[in-house]
Amino acid sequence: MKKKWISLLLTGLMAVSLLAGCGKSGDKSSTDGDTSSDDVVVINYPTFQCGVNTAAPVVAQLVEEFNEEYKGQYKIVLEEVPGDANYVDKIKVQLGTGDLPPVVYGGGYNLLDLALANDLVVDLTEVVNADSEWKGLYSDAALEANSRDGKIYASSVEGSVIGYFYNKDLFAEAGIEEPAKSWDEFFEQCDKLKAAGITPLAMDTADSAWVTQLWWGAMVATANEDGLKFMETMNPDDYNTPEMIASVEKIQKMLQEYTTTDAVGGKYENAANNFLSGQVAMIANGPWMIGDFSDTDKTSEGFADKVGSAIYPDSFVYDAPIQGYFVTKQSDPKVEEAAIAMVKFFTSEHAQELGLESQGMVPAASSVEVSKAATEKYPLLAEFLDQTAEATVRSDNMQATMYSNLLDVVSQELPRLHSGELDAEAFCQVLTDAAAKNE
Repeated sequence: MKKKWISLLLTGLMAVSLLAGCGKSGDKSSTDGDTSSDDVVVINYPTFQCGVNTAAPVVAQLVEEFNEEYKGQYKIVLEEVPGDANYVDKIKVQLGTGDLPPVVYGGGYNLLDLALANDLVVDLTEVVNADSEWKGLYSDAALEANSRDGKIYASSVEGSVIGYFYNKDLFAEAGIEEPAKSWDEFFEQCDKLKAAGITPLAMDTADSAWVTQLWWGAMVATANEDGLKFMETMNPDDYNTPEMIASVEKIQKMLQEYTTTDAVGGKYENAANNFLSGQVAMIANGPWMIGDFSDTDKTSEGFADKVGSAIYPDSFVYDAPIQGYFVTKQSDPKVEEAAIAMVKFFTSEHAQELGLESQGMVPAASSVEVSKAATEKYPLLAEFLDQTAEATVRSDNMQATMYSNLLDVVSQELPRLHSGELDAEAFCQVLTDAAAKNE
């Protein structure tokens, strides 16, 4: 779901503010900005899509447009929560108090099921079905991702089509002509890069280890039919499988031999910066990163021309809508009504087109076409989508399907895997034990 730079000091301060900031989620207010009437319903909306996050400009524009369209009726007030992990922690704290913000973005962290378990989510089935335009934006996959027991609880704005990117210059320097077709070839290429003095992979362990989990899940999905079945299972509870253990052995090797020293303990920001600065040859991530390649504040002039895209070895690509926005139960029905209007606006055709053309984000709705303007602005996006059409194996990503408490466990235990304190079997047992705590 996608992560940006934040200092350790800020993280510490944020942790304190999370505990102190669980106030009233929705309110009628006349004190903020241009709100001039007590009848204006304020939607307090915390988000990690702020600051230097790639989605921040899109969210800011949607907030501005929503507040203009509903001026005098509703108003969104953003609460910036830099860092995905800080955001997830904040929502978990508020789950404990039962005082969630009116709108929560699931963002690939399976927050919907946590809120449903506490009976804090508004059923959107009736309102979505009554709106043919809104309902038409739900593909079969998006409907499945956002529904439980036949009821619609959330709405997606973006798809999650994820492969990896590589530095063509570094590949050429190591004598590599094209991305690997098999995992054996992939590891041979890592050895070639290493022999040429080039660090092969961007990886991370903190904040749920987004990049590392992408490499990991792709190996599980392509191991065999059982591996793919595991990747397609929501909230799996047994990680002691041959496919999982074998993939963890490879992740251990990758952490020990093929990545940067700051990967262990590092966040997505570290992995992204290492790729954008040309320090590593490959990074696993989605097309929302494409805009960064031509951002001269983040990388050098002409860097975008050096980047190629690829699906994973054995013809695999992640392909599933990201769990979307959901409305939480509030004491004031007017706040719930305002929140529903916000979710509809933020997942509209316009919002999906805006994300596509501003960020390179793949729309959740199959009816929203990838425009000529988007492919002209982001030719790498067109290249990647052509490649994904050839993929024969697809699944959701591991982070989106595992129990949410395992996100922290993965981050805690990967450094021990790297050091050798844990072997693959012990690592998988720790995950299995942590999953059992949800039963």
